[in-house]
Amino acid sequence: MTKKEYIKKQISRTNKKDYENYVITGIIHKLNNLDVKFITQQYVKRPTGKGFMDLYFPQINYCVEIDEWHHLNQQEADKLRDRDFINITNCEIKRINVSESPIDQVNKQIDETVDAIKSRITRLGPAFIPWDVEREFDSDHWIKKGYIDISDDCTFRTMVDAANCFGKQYAKNGIWKGGVNHSEETGKLIWFPKLYANKDWDNSISVDETKIIEKSNNQEMKEPHIQWVLEKGPHRRIIFARVAGIFGFVFYRYKGEYELDIEESNNEYGLIWKRITTQSKTYPRAELKTENT
Repeated sequence: MTKKEYIKKQISRTNKKDYENYVITGIIHKLNNLDVKFITQQYVKRPTGKGFMDLYFPQINYCVEIDEWHHLNQQEADKLRDRDFINITNCEIKRINVSESPIDQVNKQIDETVDAIKSRITRLGPAFIPWDVEREFDSDHWIKKGYIDISDDCTFRTMVDAANCFGKQYAKNGIWKGGVNHSEETGKLIWFPKLYANKDWDNSISVDETKIIEKSNNQEMKEPHIQWVLEKGPHRRIIFARVAGIFGFVFYRYKGEYELDIEESNNEYGLIWKRITTQSKTYPRAELKTENT
């Protein structure tokens, strides 16, 4: 997806909200900076349900809320929502009042918001990372780089996107289970674990992320699974942990490469995986392949 396509999709979400559309497009046009990413109707998972930010700038953690007429009757609810947004994201919230403001005052608030955004970017200095739409979740970026390092904070939106970094092109829905064999390096699995309790599994990762415990809550499959992995392998895994973000998206975040500790692994404690490197080599894709494993 290009920046042009992305911006069109984001703006289209406000097409039926006249004043919100006016304010948001005004901010984006006056900001006039394609290095700045924006998201309209950003979902946020709240303790009591969900909420949506009218306009969110993730690089500077800045939220803009447009108060139209219906907000006059829900001021207390808005305060609670703002409190949740701040507690969850630690963002700064700017409210623009269009319900009680003449157009010149609305424009003034837009100008103030643009100035505030520019100021936050300036204060960040070199810490501000320009928006690179081609890099976000893009396998090709990491293939060209030649490796993924844990310091890159690399994430993908799907298991397929992650697996495509290692020598094969998988079909869009070509991975249905928790891992695929590495096509270029024998004896290595690309694994997509949930590192938290869920259904039949109770996997966990240490605070320093150097050790993963793979454990099943299903007694019928617990011992057979452990014995199978101990005997058959593979005993080395590239880990992309499944992460459910506060904004409602699921990501697969690179955690490094781990090797099975055969001596520590047993039926009582589960399989013990220990990190052996924080960097994995990437490979050009050779073919389109669908693999249901």
